[in-house]
Amino acid sequence: MTPSIRLGGFKILKEVVWISLARPERERSFPAELSHLLAKEKTNLPFLTCGNEDWRWGLDLVIDSHDAEKTANLIQGNFHKTDFTTAKGVILSIFPHRGKPETLGLLLDAFYKEGVAPVAVANSHSSISVVLQEEIANKASNALFGPFSFSAYRTPADWKLAQKGKEKLYKEVVASYQEKRPKVYGLEWQAEQELLQVKMNRDNLRAVGEVFKGLSQLDFPLTFLITSPSKEKGTTNLFFCVPESDKPRYSEILKELPAGAITTRVPSVAYFTMNGPHFGDRYGIANELLMALDEVQAELLGLSCSIASISGVVPAEQIHPAIQAIQGCFEVPSVINKTNV
Repeated sequence: MTPSIRLGGFKILKEVVWISLARPERERSFPAELSHLLAKEKTNLPFLTCGNEDWRWGLDLVIDSHDAEKTANLIQGNFHKTDFTTAKGVILSIFPHRGKPETLGLLLDAFYKEGVAPVAVANSHSSISVVLQEEIANKASNALFGPFSFSAYRTPADWKLAQKGKEKLYKEVVASYQEKRPKVYGLEWQAEQELLQVKMNRDNLRAVGEVFKGLSQLDFPLTFLITSPSKEKGTTNLFFCVPESDKPRYSEILKELPAGAITTRVPSVAYFTMNGPHFGDRYGIANELLMALDEVQAELLGLSCSIASISGVVPAEQIHPAIQAIQGCFEVPSVINKTNV
């Protein structure tokens, strides 16, 4: 098969532990409370997603392996009615995807063909990141060379050779200081969005991939997208935003999904996204955001923290208080409204 998309490369972060949490109680502040405790313990979060299923929070987070035991004890000691599982994992990120939904579609299709099941997914400004259980990391990286080509290496063997000596370097890129106000390169936001929630599992992974290939034909970028744990065993909740102005067209594409796969459609939402120099490698940044949103009682519908970006979704009427809260705790040089761009 001739690769259809050329990417710059991909990276795998190893020696990490994936934690999946489900909080059954209707507690809006649970993500903020958990992130606050993790920040007090100086625990870095290279990956975090929060999804809201019927006001039941589901979180996927990734931490360094040496923080696993203390984090598990922290969860057990402070959140008694929280179900959680842990496993050794990796974060695989492909970049740059330039916001093309087709890239995610091809990735999911490649994983389906190889029997690779991601446990968590998040979209950021520059990359698509997936969390995988450690034992299938090689199988997943090999699968990439079907639909994609890479400028720096032609084969899986080339990629492995290029990574020699870099594993330790990746682990050592941690900020050595704490800003009083974390710096942001810029904040973008967009209203007039619809937030969709889709059940995703091994059986419909290919169908979900086909939907994103179809969305590429509508010529709008992939913006907010995460997965989070589902209350249904063997299923992951997939959340993503689409522009309401294109609703007639994308509604036809969504019909390719199996009946009942779309569980929730939330109209009139807005998403925001920002990136900064130490996002992903300095503890406490997610906590700053979540605590700020909690203070203004913003109804967070979803959150993504991956690589160097943070994105979130709130009801459209709450986007301005949310932005003001962000400006109160982050150094934000510019705010761009992309609604009518």
